[in-house]
Amino acid sequence: MADFDDITGWREELEAFEATEEGRKFFEKHGMGAPKLTFEQEVRYAEELFRHEEILEALKISAKWVKYLDDNPDFGQEDERFWEWCPVEDNLTVDAFQKWYAMKLDITLGWSTFSAGDRLAIDVVNGDLPSLRSPEAEQLVREEFSRFVTFSPEKP
Repeated sequence: MADFDDITGWREELEAFEATEEGRKFFEKHGMGAPKLTFEQEVRYAEELFRHEEILEALKISAKWVKYLDDNPDFGQEDERFWEWCPVEDNLTVDAFQKWYAMKLDITLGWSTFSAGDRLAIDVVNGDLPSLRSPEAEQLVREEFSRFVTFSPEKP
């Protein structure tokens, strides 16, 4: 497994890899469709979001935005302040980290990859889940992401 203890230079590493022929082929190949990830892979990804200050701060701001949108369902892109208030840079930071993380683990990146992990992290930040590994977190993923996530067989 890749080392995620020191992620110094992760943006530069992603940009440099994307600029190579190997990087272009990697993301082209991995953009073709993603296989299901395991619940454990989704949780490990979410845990990484909490381990690094830059990513965690961006996650907190993005999560606050998600909470605002959930609390104000009539507020949308047609509202004049939407893009003024939308934390585009923070969302892009989390998205770029996700892409780098997938690159480091050679995980096929599709539109659903890490969607459960993102949701778990946002719900923990917003206080809607007690932890990433709580029974409530697993239940949420089972209910809302079972099309994209596999689970270990039940133990007798």
